[in-house]
Amino acid sequence: MPRQPAQRSQNQGPFQGNGPRQFQRPPIHVNPPIASVPRDLPRFEIEVTEPDMQRLRGYFWNGWGGGDAGGSRPVVNATVRDGDAVYTNVTLHPKGSAGSFRPIDSKPALTLNFSKNAPGQKFHGFTKLSLNNSVQDVSFLCEAISRELFLEAGVPAPQASHATVILNGRDLGFYVLTEGYGKTFLKRHFKNVHGNLYDAGFCKEINQDLEVNSGDNPEDKSNLKRLFQAASDPDLTNRWNRLNTTLDMDRFLSFLAMEVMTCHWDGYSMNRNNYRVFHNLESDRLIFMPHGVDQMFGTFRSSPTSPILPSMKGVVARALMATPQGRKAYMERVATLSTNVFLSDKITARVREISKRIRPTLEAYGAQEAVEHDSHVNFLCQRIEERARSISEQLANPKTPATLNPQGIASLKNWSPRNTQPEQGGVEFQKTREGNKSLLHIKTRGGGSGSWRTRITLEPGRYLFAGRARTKGAGNNGAVGLRISGTQVAPHTVLAGDWTPLQFQFEVGETPTEVELICEFQAAEGEVWFDERSLRLSRQ
Repeated sequence: MPRQPAQRSQNQGPFQGNGPRQFQRPPIHVNPPIASVPRDLPRFEIEVTEPDMQRLRGYFWNGWGGGDAGGSRPVVNATVRDGDAVYTNVTLHPKGSAGSFRPIDSKPALTLNFSKNAPGQKFHGFTKLSLNNSVQDVSFLCEAISRELFLEAGVPAPQASHATVILNGRDLGFYVLTEGYGKTFLKRHFKNVHGNLYDAGFCKEINQDLEVNSGDNPEDKSNLKRLFQAASDPDLTNRWNRLNTTLDMDRFLSFLAMEVMTCHWDGYSMNRNNYRVFHNLESDRLIFMPHGVDQMFGTFRSSPTSPILPSMKGVVARALMATPQGRKAYMERVATLSTNVFLSDKITARVREISKRIRPTLEAYGAQEAVEHDSHVNFLCQRIEERARSISEQLANPKTPATLNPQGIASLKNWSPRNTQPEQGGVEFQKTREGNKSLLHIKTRGGGSGSWRTRITLEPGRYLFAGRARTKGAGNNGAVGLRISGTQVAPHTVLAGDWTPLQFQFEVGETPTEVELICEFQAAEGEVWFDERSLRLSRQ
């Protein structure tokens, strides 16, 4: 039977609020007098010596090449004040990766450990905290809302709240405060906390060298090896049985369903990123838990109408979905959670409750900050409502794989427009004709991103999505491309006035999958036309 949804925990200490933010947004430039900022949220007044600041300035993240450019991530000592409370010997290091890293003299994301060098020292009961700059979530709310949803679904997740930060007298402004993964967190959810807690780092699979955050036997990673071997078993019946002996299947089904339902495109299931794994010694099974839940409910590489049967990249997720038992259990879990947990009225009410709590602090940083926040909150609620409707519609109307013609080509139709960044500027869409050509037109002004999209369910195999496009007025800054939801491609150069061929290759794994095909355009100013008749999908 599905696990009963957990009751929303009553947060304490710094976690009485909750949240973070949504697309790229510049930091607050004009700060108010410190005394005018409300004190109902924690205020981290951090002091770091100048030699250590120089060490922090010398670091920058460049993990795309497989490591950290500028040296390994520096760890320094800091003193932290919150009102009359003073914490010494606090370790501090910069955090963030591809999208969220910012240099120390900008608006950096930071991790603080209060007990590493001062055993027993805690901040409001917590030993490890992160201060997230939330540059990828302009609402400041996705972390808190998403973590609460995972918790209600029975998946352990750290708490999230908000704070303001001052570094060496420089007011950095508003931050999202998150609890760190570690034994303090584990003790709230498990009786035995001696098993390994794995940190996947940046885009790592379970068969790679995952860092061990805590655990009595950090060198023993045989449990991960057994799980990977079970997921790789070619016999689907054996695979299902072996997965059930190495994986906490009940929690994993909820974890997988919630990642998809919240559109966590940058999580384990769809991107092999932003996750933790804990070896529960009581059951001798592995438990997956979410991390980095800031780009949620249909932003960036996803949309609120994203498929509930998406292409899976995570080995365990893909392996489970390829088994008839796993696919059936997953769909049943999505249906259960859509009824018991993913309730749009309840979620949006919670969004507005948290927004009301943090708005006075944002307003202290400027009236415009509060006005913009209201807009971002409305957009977040709109996405949540649209996502709930889409899940219900998809459950009620399951898709069957498309039929390809004898040449292996699928007919593409029913294209619909989507403004993927409405807060960034104006985007216009139009279907037009030019001679015998049917054209999909996008025009941007003042910045923004728009796309034409359609969906198709495909059998396993390799596919090529191809077509032609031309631009006008986009200059060298326009980005045009074809892709599928949940992926990113390098921008194509499309000559103004000339029809330029575009293509995107992708693979559908071991099970039929619904794919969202996207014709995308990003530009400060400009226009693009996609030749609808040229858009075709072929099996390779």
